Amino acid sequence: MTTKGRLLWQQTGGVWPLGVSCSLTWLDLGAIAHVLQRASIRLVIEIGVEHGGLAAYLASYCHYTGCSYKGIDITLNPLHPVVREDMALAQIEERDAWSAATVERVAQWVAQSHGPVLIFCDGGDKPKELHLYAPLLRPGDVLLGHDYGNEYDDAAIADVPATRLHADWLDDTLLCAFVCGAP
Repeated sequence: MTTKGRLLWQQTGGVWPLGVSCSLTWLDLGAIAHVLQRASIRLVIEIGVEHGGLAAYLASYCHYTGCSYKGIDITLNPLHPVVREDMALAQIEERDAWSAATVERVAQWVAQSHGPVLIFCDGGDKPKELHLYAPLLRPGDVLLGHDYGNEYDDAAIADVPATRLHADWLDDTLLCAFVCGAP
């Protein structure tokens, strides 16, 4: 099945985890699940929650695996009512991702984590977010940027202060990945 030349699993917005829309592809979601498992992630921080489809998936994953989820967005107005009602499971704060106070808040979350952290950047300016949050990475942490190839390219992220991860499981996604130190 195709829409505008893209197969269903490659379509942005073709994923409704737990019945809540998100702007990922099935391949993006699979790659994120791969990172969660392979990197033994203990804390997930989502920058840019929008409707909360990924938040619902990540919060549920964390609930069943014992890790933690935190999300931020400039406004919680678009948040799906189901996610809003279960804010205890999905800890989402209304914050400006680019403010110094928010970067400091996220730095505190990272510092308090007793294991690897995944920071997922999907707000209004992914390259800016990647640059802001990359310095927070510790060995074992992972930074993912969404909409790579759609909204920005290599030139916009060439100087992100972290090591770029190139892997075949990222090839067909809209994700770019960074780690602290050598891959």
